[in-house]
Amino acid sequence: MKITKIEVLEAELSGQGGIASWHHVFARVHTDEGVTGLGEVGMAYGTGAQAAGPMVLALGQRFVLGHNAFSTESIWERMLRKSFWAEGGGPVVFGAMSALDAALWDIKGKALGLPVHRLLGADTPAPLRCYASQLQFDWAGETVNLVDPARYREAAVRAREEGYDCVKVDPLMIAPDGSRAARLRGILTPEQRKMLRARMEAVRDGIGPDADIILELHSFTSTAGALQAAETLKDLGILFMEEPTHYNGAHAHNRAARKSPVPVAAGERLYTRWGFLPYLEAGSIDMIQPDVGLVGGISEACKIAHLAHTFDVGVQAHVCGSPLATAIALQFEAAIPNFEIHEHHTYALKACNRDLFIEDLQPQGGRFHVPTAPGLGMTLAPEAERRMVTTFVELGD
Repeated sequence: MKITKIEVLEAELSGQGGIASWHHVFARVHTDEGVTGLGEVGMAYGTGAQAAGPMVLALGQRFVLGHNAFSTESIWERMLRKSFWAEGGGPVVFGAMSALDAALWDIKGKALGLPVHRLLGADTPAPLRCYASQLQFDWAGETVNLVDPARYREAAVRAREEGYDCVKVDPLMIAPDGSRAARLRGILTPEQRKMLRARMEAVRDGIGPDADIILELHSFTSTAGALQAAETLKDLGILFMEEPTHYNGAHAHNRAARKSPVPVAAGERLYTRWGFLPYLEAGSIDMIQPDVGLVGGISEACKIAHLAHTFDVGVQAHVCGSPLATAIALQFEAAIPNFEIHEHHTYALKACNRDLFIEDLQPQGGRFHVPTAPGLGMTLAPEAERRMVTTFVELGD
């Protein structure tokens, strides 16, 4: 099954649904047998997504076109070793590799009539536990920066009423004036600690005593501030403290993990097995959070999960993208032995996101049924695709 054409489809949705920065980059791979596959770069938010599309086409033209779509391992290794820049890594090159890899798995599943998790050797599991993510942006149809602790409580109540028994919230990200907090590095001030405590007490009150809370810090804090936050909130039953500090070196994170009174989760800005290994060896991550759209795709995410399994560490895929990103994560999580919990982001509730695909993937009662359609089981909505900007390379160019 020869790969004949690779498309990049980009959807600029920034500002819709209250989401400040939201730019999707999809890859669609075509074969000479008419079977196509979809993948997604995990860079929809933040800055840099626009760089990923050209990288998908560059990698695709040099290392993917003309090869057999079933040769995922050979293609992945070729992209890693022969692109030069993947040997050092980063989100653009690994995000592009991830999108291409996922698209190839989609093709394999469609060709064989099986969902990806079955191709990976797993039974279809019982519905997966998931959590309501990023409550500081509310849990509703529009993104709103929440300030008042009472609003945090309301968001937590809504999530609990929908059946979630776990939520995640960043109680420092939104400043008292409703803007994004400008300075969180260094030691937290008494005012910041008071705000942190009030918001998290409200969340605990909203979800009740029989549910979990993940403390999200987005790497905005320094080691000192993260440890202050953990100490301030340790009696509230925190399941994990996520991304206590930056990934520019393991030392700061490892120090935070050694001293933290609550378990630590991280991984959305780590790439490949080699990125995760130092943290696992140091024993400084209690749950890894690889983004399948950034770590190198389904092929590499599975290797990372099995690596973590040897260290007795669980996995929760980081998911902040389109419904396709959700589908990719679910297939991956269904196939690994150390799955813990699935992330359902508040952005996944927004109409601008849900309308991109015909399939609307939403959990029921805080649990996600893993799709069993062939491949990834996702279909771009025709109207949404018409609004996308499409570029491509094909065999013979």
